[in-house]
Amino acid sequence: MNSSLTKHCPSRITPGRYLAVLCLAILAVIILTACNGNNTTPAEPTVTPTETPSPTPAGPVIDPDARQLSLDLDGTHQTIDGFGAGFTWYADMIFQRQHYEEIFDLLFKDAGFTILRFKNEYGYSTFNASALTNKRYYDAAKKRAAERGEDVTVLYSSWSPTADLKSNNSINGYGTLKKDENGQYCYDEFAAWWKEAVDAYRNAGIAVDYVSIQNECDFQASYDGCEFAPEENDNLASYAKAFLATYRLFRDSYGEDTPQMVAPETMTVAPTDLRAYLRNIIAEEPDSVSVIGHHLYLGGESSDDPNSCNYDSFLMNFRGVTSLAKDYGARKWQTEFYRGTALETANVINNSLIHENLNAYIFWGGVWTGSALDGIDCGSLIICGTRFKDGASEKGYMVTGDYYAMRHFSEFIRPGYIRIDANLTPAAGVRLSGYKSPDGSKVVLVLLNNNAEAAKVQLPLDNYEITGSKCFQSVFTEGYTADMLYRDLGALNNDRLLELPGESVTTIVLEGKTK
Repeated sequence: MNSSLTKHCPSRITPGRYLAVLCLAILAVIILTACNGNNTTPAEPTVTPTETPSPTPAGPVIDPDARQLSLDLDGTHQTIDGFGAGFTWYADMIFQRQHYEEIFDLLFKDAGFTILRFKNEYGYSTFNASALTNKRYYDAAKKRAAERGEDVTVLYSSWSPTADLKSNNSINGYGTLKKDENGQYCYDEFAAWWKEAVDAYRNAGIAVDYVSIQNECDFQASYDGCEFAPEENDNLASYAKAFLATYRLFRDSYGEDTPQMVAPETMTVAPTDLRAYLRNIIAEEPDSVSVIGHHLYLGGESSDDPNSCNYDSFLMNFRGVTSLAKDYGARKWQTEFYRGTALETANVINNSLIHENLNAYIFWGGVWTGSALDGIDCGSLIICGTRFKDGASEKGYMVTGDYYAMRHFSEFIRPGYIRIDANLTPAAGVRLSGYKSPDGSKVVLVLLNNNAEAAKVQLPLDNYEITGSKCFQSVFTEGYTADMLYRDLGALNNDRLLELPGESVTTIVLEGKTK
């Protein structure tokens, strides 16, 4: 051994020096491996599998206990002209109360009524007063409609022409048109009276958009009335001849401003009776009838006492009117009805819209007089009085269940909306109808639970992307009170589940777009 080397080697290796030697050894191994790398087969790279994301659910988790609601947005039917009410007798009573602007808001802002049905009283001693009342209602409705970017529609109906045109010399019923000295019915004189009436109301600042020449031409009334027959006979004037004389005078006098004509505005909805009154009119002037108008006092089962309406008893006649309207190329309006409880009113409206493809529904009394015998479930929308069945009225009026039955349809189903197919599975006692805005950005659903027990409904709607919603609900069980009506339920929950209490009506408003 070289002594010089021995002299410089320590007899012990310290920990620091040991670590240095170890690092040098590792470095040597790395260098050798790199130098021999070209002579080795490279190892297969390790691939970490990409985890496939779970698909986004198309809608809420289906509740097996809920009835499932579906829409066919392409299954379209009639276009809605609007909803409204009659303002005739007692309509001026609201002006005896300081809160009449509240009533206007209830009718034309909250419920959104756009059709006003007025009584033609031209030539009566009451004309000036009634025209003033009509003008105040018209202005109030027009102002509130303008805030929504809409307009209002006015229908004038005649209960009776002036007494000098009547066979009984009275505006009361049990009479028809008078005959002249030659024994001919005074059709031209009747038409002239109607033209003077249109001029007078228009000069008073009231639009006359539609005219019905005679309210309930098929009925002998003990109050204002004038009876007409489908065919002229010795005892009754012809409805068709009176209509044609009026229509032709309007057309010749007004040109493009001619009021559209509603006919025959009968007590009945039976299509055989409607056809009998319309047949001769359409034969001579095919384009003269814009709207087939009717009431619902006949053609189905309903009663004043007790106040009731068997809403399904009208179905066959509703379908018959649909066929009649297709034959004549006319729209369909129900222009007066009030019988039935609030829930029955909602059902008859729903049936009319589905089975008759009705374009407009007009309730009878928008405002009526009330008494201490009247409760919340009576046959008018708003009743005026100081005391009712449920107690004194602080503001001098009461909003009824029928008002809210109408509002469930009228507030959100706007003029121009289109009825669409809507289904519920299973249905079993729950009725449904659906409507969409012209651009499809809004859908309105009205659900009626006629069962005593509650029902749960879910809206999967995989063909409609919902961006917003709101729900309103009324419960019409026996003895219901005002606080149970038109409650704001807010938006649908994430599962789009909604409970429908027994004997209730629910309106759901959806915002979104078709997928």
